[in-house]
Amino acid sequence: MKRILPIVWILIGGLLLSFIGVKNHPSQGHRMVIVKHRPSLKLEYYSPIGDSKKLLEELSPEEQKEELLYREFVKRPESHTIDNIALVFFQLGIYLIVLNLLKLIFFRRKYRFKMGRFISLNVIGVAIAMGVYQIYWTKDMALWVAVLGQVILNMVLIFPRLRKNA
Repeated sequence: MKRILPIVWILIGGLLLSFIGVKNHPSQGHRMVIVKHRPSLKLEYYSPIGDSKKLLEELSPEEQKEELLYREFVKRPESHTIDNIALVFFQLGIYLIVLNLLKLIFFRRKYRFKMGRFISLNVIGVAIAMGVYQIYWTKDMALWVAVLGQVILNMVLIFPRLRKNA
């Protein structure tokens, strides 16, 4: 049971992350983090057609697949959730995964859950994530760099609070 619970929390964190996506609009030069209507392992979405007058049939099979995914997840008739809420989901998902991976790797350590600590660590994580993703949205920064920064931040915030079992 001691090993199963962290794995369950890692899966819950992964499920949270699967509801997050990035809408990339190269012709307009901006990106936006969105909450998807269903889980998907694909993280970044872009439209090969963009603002051009091309038809779907004129695209290669890979581009057609990308355009259909863009239409399904980004250009759907329902409204999107605000991108800041998506960042909260993103932070919570990464927090759950990092915390429980650290608990599994350093199995002789435990983490005492305290609501104040949970809220404060995630508020700090979301605040820094908003700054990092602001750079990601406006500059030419790779998504994996932004995600890696958030993972490292969570490790720095969580690891010192893991306690050795007595």
